[in-house]
Amino acid sequence: MTLPYYKWNKLLPYFSKKDGARVVREVSLSLDRAPPVREKPKPPPAPVPKRPKPQPGDGLIKMMELHSRFKTWMETPDPPKAPKPNPVEQKKTVPLFDIQEIPGAMRKLHLPVSAALMERWFAGRLNYSPTTADEKAEIDQNGKPYQPDMYDTTTVKIDWVRTFTHTKESFDLLINERIRTQKAIDQLRVILTPYKEFYGDIFPEELCKKDPVMLHRHFQFQRVGVDGTFAQKIKLLLATQWERSGAPDDLTGALGSFNIYAAIGHAEVRWDIKTQQKVARVTGIWVYVKDNYTFTDDRGERSQYLGHWSSNGAIVIPLDAVAATSPYIPYSDYPVTLGNPLIKGNVYYPVYNSDFRKWALKHQRGGDFVTYSDRCYVPVVPRITIPL
Repeated sequence: MTLPYYKWNKLLPYFSKKDGARVVREVSLSLDRAPPVREKPKPPPAPVPKRPKPQPGDGLIKMMELHSRFKTWMETPDPPKAPKPNPVEQKKTVPLFDIQEIPGAMRKLHLPVSAALMERWFAGRLNYSPTTADEKAEIDQNGKPYQPDMYDTTTVKIDWVRTFTHTKESFDLLINERIRTQKAIDQLRVILTPYKEFYGDIFPEELCKKDPVMLHRHFQFQRVGVDGTFAQKIKLLLATQWERSGAPDDLTGALGSFNIYAAIGHAEVRWDIKTQQKVARVTGIWVYVKDNYTFTDDRGERSQYLGHWSSNGAIVIPLDAVAATSPYIPYSDYPVTLGNPLIKGNVYYPVYNSDFRKWALKHQRGGDFVTYSDRCYVPVVPRITIPL
């Protein structure tokens, strides 16, 4: 019996429907490989000891020692040869596939940023949010706020995010329309009212000492969402049953559903002669991406199916993806093979969010974290005026 599957094309961004996957029993995704070694600060190099000065007669003594060792070697008989062991027939087994091999498979699918973020997760200390509410509040398993090492500010670049068509549309929507909605104006008034007694220019980045977390918490006022998680892409593929359906791209693998945010970049507080009152004029904004990199499932819901993976890449088995959308359809939790299962990379294993959480609890490693992109400064024309 063979199963249909959708193969992720390595060159073109789509899935193509194929047939011929065969179930492989009595094997499973490995969670056993030790986590990456966490780098420790290197100690300063030890001073090089000075070589002692040669003494008279050293050369003659060395020659005598060499002669003595050579003579001993010549007079020592050869040891008896050990008998050859009887050949043992080795049992052929399916090569293991460990969950930590997924980033390497991602790179084969041209998903380098997705791979880098997952490797950071594996390398991190144990950190996770028990619920989606805790995740939004950035609260860890101990009920405490995420620590500074659980924020990544270097991997994702805003210019890279903007290269994706659907993201560019959201970016333009944010800076051309959303920052001028009544909701955005109301939030700007809340942020700027404490500066009512101030007169002059406000540079939030300097006030926050260029800390993206502080800038976000104190000066962010509007956002626009970009939908499409890894699992959502798979569900859409199976719901439509379209061949050559769009496959998850590197942006989806790295960030899934995320938000593009706007924070105040520059404002000036002045006395408006026409209205005879203090006003704040927003003349520039910072635009950036923020996202939580986590494997938290909604409580009471099935764990999200992330595809079948091998060292060669990823495929999607229809029954698994359809099961994720309905409580009445059982999962097909079995690995499948495309060809000889004894060849490394031919067996594809089902992967779920819960597998990453199991790995984290087993090794006491794996850190959910918040990623911030770098910021893009956008002038606001015309200026947004806020009566104070």
